[in-house]
Amino acid sequence: MYRFLKILASLSLATVLFAVLLWYGKEVNRRAETVVWAEPFLDNIYIYGENVHFTLEPGFGEDVLLINKQTRRYFRPSVYANQGLYLPELEDGVYRIYASDLSIQAPKDFELSGYTITRSGQNLHYRFLCEQERLVLYVDCALALPEEVFDIIIDAGHGGDNNGATRRGRLEKEENLRASLYMAELFKAAGLKAALTREGDYIPGQPGVAEADIDPYVMGGRVYLAYSTQAKYYISNHLNASTRQAMQGWQLYRSVQADAGWQQAVAANFISFGHTPNDNFKSFGTEGIYRRYSQDNENTGSDYYYILRETGGKLTKPRSFIKVHPEIDLRQGAEGLLVEYLFLDNTDDLDYWDENWRGLVEAVADGCLTYWGVK
Repeated sequence: MYRFLKILASLSLATVLFAVLLWYGKEVNRRAETVVWAEPFLDNIYIYGENVHFTLEPGFGEDVLLINKQTRRYFRPSVYANQGLYLPELEDGVYRIYASDLSIQAPKDFELSGYTITRSGQNLHYRFLCEQERLVLYVDCALALPEEVFDIIIDAGHGGDNNGATRRGRLEKEENLRASLYMAELFKAAGLKAALTREGDYIPGQPGVAEADIDPYVMGGRVYLAYSTQAKYYISNHLNASTRQAMQGWQLYRSVQADAGWQQAVAANFISFGHTPNDNFKSFGTEGIYRRYSQDNENTGSDYYYILRETGGKLTKPRSFIKVHPEIDLRQGAEGLLVEYLFLDNTDDLDYWDENWRGLVEAVADGCLTYWGVK
């Protein structure tokens, strides 16, 4: 009996030692793997307009550093989609990309490319790639955009059976189109390549079909064009309406994910022109510079206006387009601005529009060019 207990005790000790050694081996392997993966690893890249945002594995949310032979450029993450690494400021070359002083690893098949808008007759062609398991950026000068790529989308709101606001026999859809066609001329004169969502009285995507019968996400529709043209900026032109005739003045809406830089550039021109802002929606902002959350609830974190929410790519939290077109790459989207020039159903505003519509469109276009750094 004693000998049996002694043998059992020795076996138990051996079992314990084996278990300890097994645990130690696993812990060494775990720590080794932790050391290997302690380098920043790219989750994805998202681009809003011409601003780049990097998402890295947890623990690496610090500044990103781009290095090439000529320059070192730092980028600090921002909560605003239009405050990222600004592509037009980069010079031609190959950039190595770092976070926390460590080279960023990337999936071996990672690729994301596109073009900045036209400035002085040229564009920058950028390509994010994985080379030897590391993220790199190639920037080259392009003398022209590919045929299918555009700088700007100009949206003439409504159309077809959707008249928009009405007053004294005047239809908003017609005024939106007139303003958009003229704006396209102005941008073309500035050397930009602009596409219109419509050039006649129809619903984009399906001419002759009422907008109520389709959605804006169909092929060739308002939202689809933002991605198929690879446009960096999207302007939607509208004239307003209200149940209260006393309403008048301009309103500018941006995405809730963006700062007010673009709005302020346009607003400054409106004010210089002598056009009065509408300040009746205090919950959206002040002095005509507004942003509006979905269902007026800031907790949703997304835009009320689909034209701003759905065209900006993943950074503006699209809800509907991604369901209709899961095949579309939403890592890149257009920075958007919705312009309400004035209230068409207000007699004074309508008279003001008839006298000054060209000047107002010029004010918007000039503010855009200032914001984009084209002037």
